[in-house]
Amino acid sequence: MAASKFSTATSLTTGLKHTTPFDGICAKISAFYFDLDNTLIPTRAGDSKAIRKLADVLETQYSFTKDDANLATQNFLKSFRRCPDNSQTSLDSWRTHLWRESLQQKHKHLAEQIYPQWLKLRYRYLAIPPDYVQLLQRMRRAGYLLALITNGPSNAQREKINKLHVRGHFDCVLVSSDLPWEKPHPEIFYAACNFLGVKPHECAMIGDKLETDIKGGHLAQLGLTFWLPLSTSSAASQCLDDVEYKPHVKLNSLLDLYKYFPRLNAVAAAATPSTTNRRSSHSQSSSGSGSIGGSGIGSGAGSNSDHDRGAGVRQQPYGEDSYQRQSAYRRGGSLPAMDCSNSEAENSCDSFI
Repeated sequence: MAASKFSTATSLTTGLKHTTPFDGICAKISAFYFDLDNTLIPTRAGDSKAIRKLADVLETQYSFTKDDANLATQNFLKSFRRCPDNSQTSLDSWRTHLWRESLQQKHKHLAEQIYPQWLKLRYRYLAIPPDYVQLLQRMRRAGYLLALITNGPSNAQREKINKLHVRGHFDCVLVSSDLPWEKPHPEIFYAACNFLGVKPHECAMIGDKLETDIKGGHLAQLGLTFWLPLSTSSAASQCLDDVEYKPHVKLNSLLDLYKYFPRLNAVAAAATPSTTNRRSSHSQSSSGSGSIGGSGIGSGAGSNSDHDRGAGVRQQPYGEDSYQRQSAYRRGGSLPAMDCSNSEAENSCDSFI
């Protein structure tokens, strides 16, 4: 059965026309799972843009020479990508330390001033592109459930989620460091299934990494996997012949999803995302880091209940039990039992910076 799905996937990734079986699988999808970095937000490109802009700031505001500015910013970016946080200290303290280590001796006293300027620039360039925001809004209005599943240290990932206002677009947010598993472990995908009340074969995973997002989607037997390579260059978006877990579709942009899910073109995008009328979990930690997951089973603001029923959404009451389950996740507790096997034959089958 897996071979039949891979044959369909291969034809799609080489650009051939959709097949009827594939269209049928798309019609059964009721939930989308998104990776965060380099999928929903342009992390690598945004960080590079922020560093280049900061180098200009160091020259104009702090009288750095061009060479000194470039050396300091590139040293910081390398250190930051290698170790973006340290569990022994706060994000602000750790990053200020990285800046101090990256500056020449004569400039080290400026670390506390440079860090907040870098942070502001970083989040300017990491913002979700407006056309991606519109896509998420259309998905919700079309009755699809949305989950964000990201690997990485909790503090660093949740800072992005909060500063970029990502959480409001999703019914469920899972950060691997808050859980006993990370992608590609299938249990992190099953956690999202549990929160959303859907079966794996009703879900599609979208991500940039073959070894976590795509492999994990296959191990969890999700209905579809969409690969968005970090770069569209021939070297980066490698040949898939020798890849064990192939994506069903290779995307050039998230906006390609409109081609595969016609319902998205039939709804108007909401002016702003809303979770007011959707069942969602926004339980806060003491530090305000946000929820580890939400289960938006109700309709989105302005959603049509017929759309929800057509998407296979299960309307379920949302009560204290969901909050208790989330707390158990944070403590490393186990999931409630769930049958995650696929019932239909045709459906068997990041670096965070």
